[in-house]
Amino acid sequence: MTDRAMRTRSNSNEVYLGRGAGREIHEHIKGAKKSVKIVSPYLSADYIKDLIWLHKKGVDVTLVTCDGIEESAFSDFRKKDLVREKRVEDEGKKALKKGLNRAAIGGFAASALAMGGALAMPVLIFAAGGIFVVGAASLITSLILSSWRRDYEPIFRIKVFDSRSGKNPKSTELVHSKIFVVDEWVAFLGSVNFTYSGFRTHYESAIKVEDISAVKEISREVERLFNSKDLRTKEVEEWM
Repeated sequence: MTDRAMRTRSNSNEVYLGRGAGREIHEHIKGAKKSVKIVSPYLSADYIKDLIWLHKKGVDVTLVTCDGIEESAFSDFRKKDLVREKRVEDEGKKALKKGLNRAAIGGFAASALAMGGALAMPVLIFAAGGIFVVGAASLITSLILSSWRRDYEPIFRIKVFDSRSGKNPKSTELVHSKIFVVDEWVAFLGSVNFTYSGFRTHYESAIKVEDISAVKEISREVERLFNSKDLRTKEVEEWM
């Protein structure tokens, strides 16, 4: 994402205006065979379910949005459906467990020596007991402490930009564009969000682009936006 607007030309366009202007967009997305790229600041939960369904069919899905992904009381979509959990070994905790194990072994050994010395010096029995407790506590802590942590990653390519993290964080730098690219051969541009109201009820505008050269340029622009560093990207844990 840069301050310079992307430009392209197309000799093959159709224009849609009015309520339901986005219906054909939805039909093309549901019929995708290879790939779908979507840029939309607002999303409807049930349409996100369509993307999950496409992903399960083997379609490559790219989604760019802003600030958050919302659930709805009218849909059974849940944000956890968009992520997979990974177990990742935490090197710091792994080193701590090793240290605790060494402390436990050392404590038990020192306690045994103190117990042996208590035959000659009975006062050492108190030291032996204290060292044994320390060793036991170290061992129990090591057994309880997991050296693994849970990480999460999207099931397909998702980028959630923080609209208040640009050059002037006090202002909102919303990714407001609505772009849909299906199978790298057709693209839609306009006012239509990836929402029920955008597709069905609001008065909207949409341009269908079928010029292959223009579609490829639009697709490359979505890739540039996806990889942009101009705005902070929200981590999965922030929007889950």
